Amino acid sequence: MAEHDSFVLLRCFDGEEFCVPSVLARRSGVVAARMDAGDEQNEPAGVVPVPDGVAGQVLAAVIAYWIGRHAVGADGDPGRYDEEYVAGLSHDVRVDVINAAFHLGERGLFELFAPPVAPCA
Repeated sequence: MAEHDSFVLLRCFDGEEFCVPSVLARRSGVVAARMDAGDEQNEPAGVVPVPDGVAGQVLAAVIAYWIGRHAVGADGDPGRYDEEYVAGLSHDVRVDVINAAFHLGERGLFELFAPPVAPCA
């Protein structure tokens, strides 16, 4: 099965599981590394445990971001999508998503919440 047609089952420490297209799951550096290493840590084939700091409810919000961002693609406006995604999150969920992005190694999502820095001359 081709990479773009395959799915991976992401399993959280709280028991929640999400079947996600592999191409989207690879946005997470940690998940991608575990997929490449075949490191299922006593899990069945195709099941990848996410880091312990990421609960299922928060992973669902991260996956929603991945799906939305992928749907925008090259034809849409990713900057606008990012703004709308962040605006739709409560403060508590924003903090949880930042934490999840850090633990997942999802740099793009993590940096989405970083304040802009003035360029040095």
